[in-house]
Amino acid sequence: MAATLALLGGGIASAQDQDPGSPDGGASGSLSSTSFGSSGNPVAEPLTFDGWNRCPVAGQDFGTCVTVIVRGGQMKIGGLDVPIPDGSLKVSGGVNYVEDGNDWKDVFVPDAGTNFGVTSTPITIPGGAFGIDTPLNLTQIQATVEAVGTPTVNVLDANLSMPVRLKLQNKLLGNNCYLGSPTNPVTLNLASSGNPRSQPIGGGTVGAVFPATPHTDTTFAVPAATGCGPLGSLNWAVNLRAGTPSPTGRNSLTATSDVYNVAAYEVAPS
Repeated sequence: MAATLALLGGGIASAQDQDPGSPDGGASGSLSSTSFGSSGNPVAEPLTFDGWNRCPVAGQDFGTCVTVIVRGGQMKIGGLDVPIPDGSLKVSGGVNYVEDGNDWKDVFVPDAGTNFGVTSTPITIPGGAFGIDTPLNLTQIQATVEAVGTPTVNVLDANLSMPVRLKLQNKLLGNNCYLGSPTNPVTLNLASSGNPRSQPIGGGTVGAVFPATPHTDTTFAVPAATGCGPLGSLNWAVNLRAGTPSPTGRNSLTATSDVYNVAAYEVAPS
């Protein structure tokens, strides 16, 4: 335990001693996008569109099958800049249209076998939570987006809202280190800021895809870390590195996504 604390202390001191305006300081103050997988951790295969076989509203007269795949972007959390790789997040399911007074409401129905309709892959972050690499890879982390509730999907505007938590995992942090929780989530409200042209999906698959749809959010807050290290003993270290808790206005997400959809009646129920 003493060796672990010494290692963490050295890593944090190294990050603090760097000049933020220098090239080295910039690397220590953010999660670098270079050398993904150089530590020996395998790079996850990008998630892809896999058709409408699991669409939960297939065959209905009134509804839409939808899949959103994030193709890349950048997430800023407090003092961290986190690159989002191609195909690291997918939202899939269907949308029912429910009468709500004088209007209609989009109600998302998740694909079976997914986590609230959300599928994600871990992102290996060189330098990890403490800004340094070590020969034993003790400080490298994998960050994974985990949904903690059902998303809201607006098909017409291609807007998406998701309550999530961010899981941070390595040999020191353990398997229960999170930013956000089911009761205090990171709520991402991804608003589409463009209107790309649609094109047929093709390959014998019905429906259309809106490629490279831009999504942004600058309103979300990120809670303090929980469950990091034995009995939460490393929460302080993660908070120091990440600048958490981080209120709204200090965080941002920009991404491009491919948005697939098709009228439910065009898809045969499986």
